[in-house]
Amino acid sequence: MTIIEDKNFSRAEQAAREQITDFVRAVVGKTSTVTVDYPPEPALGHFTVPCFTLGKALGEPPAVVAGRIAAAVMPKTATLIARAQAAGPYVNFFVQPDAYAALTLPQIVKEGAAYGSANIGKGKTILVEYFSPNTNKPMTVGHVRNVCLGWSLSRLLSALGFTVVENSIYNDRGIALCKATVAYRRWGNGATPETAGMKPDHFVGQFYVRFGQEVEAHPELEQEAQECLRQWEAGDPEVRRIWRQLIDWTMDGFTETLQRMGVDHPAVRYFESEIYRHGKEVVEDGLARGVFRRHSEGYIYAPLEDEGLPEKILLRSDGTSLYITQDLYLAQLKGKHDPALSIYVVGAEQDLAFRQLFAIMQELGQTYPMHHLSYGMMRLPTGKIKSRQGIPAGAGADDLLSLLDELAVEEVRARHQKLPAVAVRERAHAIALAALKYYILSVNATTTMMFDPEKSLAFAGRTGPYLQYVHARCCSLLEKAGKTRKTKPTFTEPLEQALLVTLARFPHAVQRAATVYDPSVVSAYLYELAQTFSSFYQDVPVLQSKGATLSSRLQLVFAVKTVMARGLSLLGIPAPDAM
Repeated sequence: MTIIEDKNFSRAEQAAREQITDFVRAVVGKTSTVTVDYPPEPALGHFTVPCFTLGKALGEPPAVVAGRIAAAVMPKTATLIARAQAAGPYVNFFVQPDAYAALTLPQIVKEGAAYGSANIGKGKTILVEYFSPNTNKPMTVGHVRNVCLGWSLSRLLSALGFTVVENSIYNDRGIALCKATVAYRRWGNGATPETAGMKPDHFVGQFYVRFGQEVEAHPELEQEAQECLRQWEAGDPEVRRIWRQLIDWTMDGFTETLQRMGVDHPAVRYFESEIYRHGKEVVEDGLARGVFRRHSEGYIYAPLEDEGLPEKILLRSDGTSLYITQDLYLAQLKGKHDPALSIYVVGAEQDLAFRQLFAIMQELGQTYPMHHLSYGMMRLPTGKIKSRQGIPAGAGADDLLSLLDELAVEEVRARHQKLPAVAVRERAHAIALAALKYYILSVNATTTMMFDPEKSLAFAGRTGPYLQYVHARCCSLLEKAGKTRKTKPTFTEPLEQALLVTLARFPHAVQRAATVYDPSVVSAYLYELAQTFSSFYQDVPVLQSKGATLSSRLQLVFAVKTVMARGLSLLGIPAPDAM
């Protein structure tokens, strides 16, 4: 499901598309629908028009139509199109580089960090739910993927003018929290994260683990945990005090981890402990309206056979709630934001549950659309992270972040032996974030992925550090060039022209990524830009050139630097000036 129009183009690309459309319609008719796309290879052209539908409408072979269109293109009457060439059922168009540059480069300079933005979503609100951890243990590597996806998607949507409400639902009630509460009550001895010298969420998590270890020898602990749950629901002051303290510690730990990732908690926070009872009210209302049914065994369910889905139990026969119970009320709460769309960034294991939730909410009369951004599992090569400095093995987010920092420090020290220790750490952390986020966001969310820490940190290939390196190289070139006289840009080299056309495509890449809720579209674009720039840097002299040629090429370098920094920012990746 998408609500985003496909119309975010740079000024140069918009003008070129309009001219191409005029050329085609002059041959096939003014009312014809013309599809303008990109060829699979830059050498084939800068734009392409498939002629299958046009040929069918005209009763002619597509290749014949393509030939007629190409022959009709008159470059002397165009300001942006240099020539056209038929290629079977396609007609490919090549831009006039100097005219294209006259539109593209000034726009990048003027808009700077806002290049690629649009007002497509002005006046519309989109909710993006992500993060949403259990509050009885630290974040896992799965949460890392969730956060990277949700944060980047929110930035992409904001760039298109939408009001984005980032939100999270925290699982802060239930038997898991009660197990941690029982364990702390038994073995905590009044300790705190500070007295134990532990990160707060890891401190809490150890008690949840301790319960699981002890219950094997002492099965009566299960009954104690169930009693704790009853006491919690009854509002027992002592149980609530311990529970509240554990939650606060865990949330503090989450904040530390998110800050290491360059992220804050989503602005709007929902807590299960505050909404779970209201979900029962929604179910009872739906039952009274005939939307739901009561089974002969006593439970209340939603019949979803007409939707091709299995029925969904909403309240157990003893009246206790399930996750779906609170989700119904939460969907109603979100409706108070009057959203144009509500997106849930949740793992693929919940695909069926969300299809059922969305179907139920439609039956209840909800009008705003909802979308599940489903993502696959993120695995590690060994199934766990093992730090070189003795950090306990595990698959935790902090373990992964620490390992990446360590590996990046080694890389920076090897390259810059005289760099001060503080600068080494800062630069290494920026590189580690690039390694982490780009590796995750370079693949489609639905893909089950293997995260390889060492491969993610490579300075060559499809990695975040490689993109940072390209940005840093642009900065270095501009610094070495110093102040130069700016002239009207002229481009004759094919690599100059390829770079120019690629730069002009960035706004559309941003829009496409938001339209399909997939940051990997921007990731792929940035890699293409980086590769094109690397070829340009290798084969086309920059600082060795003179006069107008030097000015033209430096303008290209500045534009690459600007667009690379902008694109990286949308993925949550720093763009350092030096590597």
